Amino acid sequence: MNTGTSPDEHLQRQMLIDNLVSGNPAHQQLCPGVSFCSRDAGGHRGVALQVAAMALQAGQLERVLERRFERALAFDGCYIYLDQQGAMIIWHALPPQRQALDKILSRMLSLANLEALDDAAIR
Repeated sequence: MNTGTSPDEHLQRQMLIDNLVSGNPAHQQLCPGVSFCSRDAGGHRGVALQVAAMALQAGQLERVLERRFERALAFDGCYIYLDQQGAMIIWHALPPQRQALDKILSRMLSLANLEALDDAAIR
């Protein structure tokens, strides 16, 4: 479990947000097999939380899908699917307001039950 956040982790999160907002390719590895990256879908710019197949816990996809529909309002805008490599993807369109992006990233981690990787929640 993450017990604190380093200045580097906070800086990496801000660089991710800067790149997402500016339209530059964005990537932040949170731990082996888990990362945020820029990803377009359906003609919309967005951000994806990727959990590689090797990093998925048994039953994690099912739990994520259950949480998404049980708490539909809390996770509004989050779309869940498996990519061609079997990675679980949680995708969200980029919001018009930059300041909303940090909260969206935190919600995506919460949906995946990966709050321990959320530097924003610890700050």
